Amino acid sequence: MIYTVTGTVRKADFGKACVHEHICVVSNDMRHTFGTSWFDRERVISLATDVLKKSGFGLFVDGTPCDLGRDVSILKAVSEKSGVKIVASTGFYYYPDLFTVNRAPIELANWIIKECRDGMEGTDIKPGMLKCASNGSELSNDAKKRLSAMAIVQKETGLSMYVHCCHGGDAMDAINVLTESGANPEKLIIGHCGLNPDSDYLEGILSKGCYIAMDQNYCSRRKEEIPKALTQLCKKGYVERICLSSDHCIYSDFTDGENTGMSKTVEEHLAILDYQQEKIHSLFEGSKEDWDKMMGQNIIDILDI
Repeated sequence: MIYTVTGTVRKADFGKACVHEHICVVSNDMRHTFGTSWFDRERVISLATDVLKKSGFGLFVDGTPCDLGRDVSILKAVSEKSGVKIVASTGFYYYPDLFTVNRAPIELANWIIKECRDGMEGTDIKPGMLKCASNGSELSNDAKKRLSAMAIVQKETGLSMYVHCCHGGDAMDAINVLTESGANPEKLIIGHCGLNPDSDYLEGILSKGCYIAMDQNYCSRRKEEIPKALTQLCKKGYVERICLSSDHCIYSDFTDGENTGMSKTVEEHLAILDYQQEKIHSLFEGSKEDWDKMMGQNIIDILDI
């Protein structure tokens, strides 16, 4: 069973899938203060719908937690209009915030568990993925608190969890905090590994029992090494614990100036979402079966509970 924004679905072959993308990342403070002059909800829905209709995705995991502006009503509208199944996420990013200062991990965890049990944002829509984040190789106390909270949630709900790792290099510290707090390593998806396609680093993560997400490949400074790393890992038998994605935001106001994504054409958004399909796949030396697993079935397997 997989939780989507339009209801639960049975595990099936949805074709091409992604484990970590974003419809929109938006400042809730600015949206609340300035309304549609800051964030035009209907324009975002229209653009995202057009992108997803042409994307070829059967299933799209939106990795936006509440403190990055998640709006499940937008996700539901885009899913219904595009026909693509969308999975929403719950959890925390790593930016410091006042709401964490005087709250223990268990208190933060209980709020997220409530979303998993009852639904998000006053709806009956349940998250199908958890999200947490590290802030770098030297974890702050606030980041450790959030990671510990989300480990409690993972243990309680059984949901898989995407772990944002800054610059693709701080996975081990995050894994240690999460597992020491009770998270199941086999339910952890360590993200942004495309930024650091070093074989020792990647095999170290996989040896812990975790999945890896090769995402942010489009902006990686080591693009040419990604298909080689994927080929080697598949030959070593890790294919069933590798996922491909982009971490692309169709709209994001966490950017400079007017570069929110709204000025990009549908084709420009698709070029980013299709990067691994067009570029990395052409240099991948493994089988079509292996590629299809990383680009689809592995992600479906992760989501199934």
